[in-house]
Amino acid sequence: MIRQLLLMAIIITMTATAAPAMEKGGISVPDTFSPGDTEVQLVMNGAGIRKKIGFKVYVGSLYLQEKTTDSKEVINVDEPMAITMDWLRNVAKEKIAETFSEGFKYSAGTDLDSLKPQIDMFLNSLKDASKSDKWKLIYTPALGTQLYFNDKLVVTIGDIAFKRALFGIWLLETDAFTGDENLRDGMLGK
Repeated sequence: MIRQLLLMAIIITMTATAAPAMEKGGISVPDTFSPGDTEVQLVMNGAGIRKKIGFKVYVGSLYLQEKTTDSKEVINVDEPMAITMDWLRNVAKEKIAETFSEGFKYSAGTDLDSLKPQIDMFLNSLKDASKSDKWKLIYTPALGTQLYFNDKLVVTIGDIAFKRALFGIWLLETDAFTGDENLRDGMLGK
């Protein structure tokens, strides 16, 4: 009897403390993320699938210090955060750059001209995406935004203004630009 109670207690404890990862598009999305060499532990806010003409392109996941559904807060806050892109298909660099360029036109708003050098640096650092690649966009206030391709640092860019424009591509909610609403809502945990 004591053995059975002990076994049940262990099972209940393991079940209560285990935090299973979310699954999106066949990708296991971790519940937490530690950016770079920091002690910061970010939590998955949500994840969604980017689709284009019915095809699944990538799984986008948003990691924050605290969960929120407020896109404006995420875009504007100056604290560590990350977006990961788990590619589900091959996409040419030119198509990726074109999509980001279009997004920057809306998300940067009146800052577009002043951010142009940083945006160009970002666009010029892109490469072809292959199925199963993982891209990470990590923002750290003192450092700026870092772009990683499969755990290899490619470039570090900018300040809070660039981060706002970049993260706004996924999260901006305006009448003029809705982006990919399903992806955004998934990333915001809605």
